Amino acid sequence: MPKPALIDVKAAMQLLSLGRRTLWSLTNRNAVPHRRIGRAVRYCPRELEAWIQAGCPTEPDAARKIRSRTLTGVGR
Repeated sequence: MPKPALIDVKAAMQLLSLGRRTLWSLTNRNAVPHRRIGRAVRYCPRELEAWIQAGCPTEPDAARKIRSRTLTGVGR
């Protein structure tokens, strides 16, 4: 079965082994890569794996750096 392109909060919590509050805090600071689709928040598993490989940075706007690396293929 192929990996989904985007996953919901519950699946992201399981993938990252984080609680809901921690994940929301990181999402709101744009520290963890995510997408907003209307009111829904979704996460790309590939970007979450890149975030883990980068050492799980928690500074604000870290997600932008991870996303740009993932899109360009840098760091693979």
